[in-house]
Amino acid sequence: MSAGLACQPVPSGSDTGVEEPLPDDGSDPDPLCPGPVEPDTSEVAALSLPARTVSTLAGAYIASDQRSTRTRMVVEGQAALALGPDYPSSVTMALDSVVDPRCCCSPIPGAITIDQIGAIQGAIAVEQTGPTTFSVRVSEEGTSTFEVSGVLAVPEGGLDACSAYDDTRELPVTLLMTVQVARPRWQIETPAECGASAVIQSNRPLPITTAAFDAAGQRFSPQNVERPAVDVVGTGVGLRVREGGAPSDIVATGDGSVVITAADGGASREVSVIPAARIDAMDVVFALPGVAGGERALVDGETLDGFHRTGNRVVAVISGLASGGVPLCSEARTEDFEVRSSTPEACVDGQFCDSSEVPRGDMLTRSAEVIADGRCAVRVDAPAFAGGAGLGAEISVTLKGTESMIDLTP
Repeated sequence: MSAGLACQPVPSGSDTGVEEPLPDDGSDPDPLCPGPVEPDTSEVAALSLPARTVSTLAGAYIASDQRSTRTRMVVEGQAALALGPDYPSSVTMALDSVVDPRCCCSPIPGAITIDQIGAIQGAIAVEQTGPTTFSVRVSEEGTSTFEVSGVLAVPEGGLDACSAYDDTRELPVTLLMTVQVARPRWQIETPAECGASAVIQSNRPLPITTAAFDAAGQRFSPQNVERPAVDVVGTGVGLRVREGGAPSDIVATGDGSVVITAADGGASREVSVIPAARIDAMDVVFALPGVAGGERALVDGETLDGFHRTGNRVVAVISGLASGGVPLCSEARTEDFEVRSSTPEACVDGQFCDSSEVPRGDMLTRSAEVIADGRCAVRVDAPAFAGGAGLGAEISVTLKGTESMIDLTP
């Protein structure tokens, strides 16, 4: 929910810049490398994915500093629900957690007990289902409103850090709720960088997402639907998807096209699929990886001296692939590339990860391991590209103070 409720539904079922470091809680021995992925080899020419819906909405409400008083907390909440035979007409919500920005960032401690639901306006039915929960049933398109009142039992000292309210053990709470209901018109979308023609390499996931719009053509984000049903048909390609997978998990293999159609709304999107041999251009960025993520891009001919939280690898990031001048809208397949060092006295051939999956984005798992100071020359080749003639790129850098690099042995 928005504008008052930060709600996360409970499920019923190419960048060339330097990336921000990834979090590392110490539980993963090598957080830069993903775990192995078991391939799904069963392929079909067409498939249908059912809608995935949500019947319970959970999250923290945000108190209104404009409507709240020293003796009453007032929350303004909003929810958007999809109406249709494939979507739940009734959802359960809970008034069990409220954050007041004036009281810092955590929910105000204590349990809320609902004592009244009223002021219902519109084609909506609201019923209390528990001490902190209520159900909302919708039947028509439009906007409806209602109020939920209750009491927050504040523990001793629970408001010590919050001067917005009088010190009390029982703080009245009122939720002013607005529910928007619409029959969604679903569209299939691809990232803006894909352009008008979405082209991907064979054996890569479809770069698609789904978006809902209301009758007025305004973007609409129903919270009782995680994703709509879609029908997918391939021409000249095989399709596969893991059990329970989303449309963006569908992998297409071959040389042809895929048409994805939203079952509710009928909008379609076509994605072209090409084999490696039809890729005729590539951009490569060589870099030094950060220990917790992020890379330091390298420039050919430069000298670097001293390293902080930097891994002992020269890695290759495939920042762009193209075919006939059209950029590909899929990440590189690391198995298409060879990465070799021609200066074994400073850096040697090696694996960055045991996994065949790229660690992140378009970083190749093959790399050059830095073993000593000196000139490190690395080349990356894609022998299957350009009709089998292959494409390549190389870099040479001088590295000093490499003893401070951190070992990233897979």
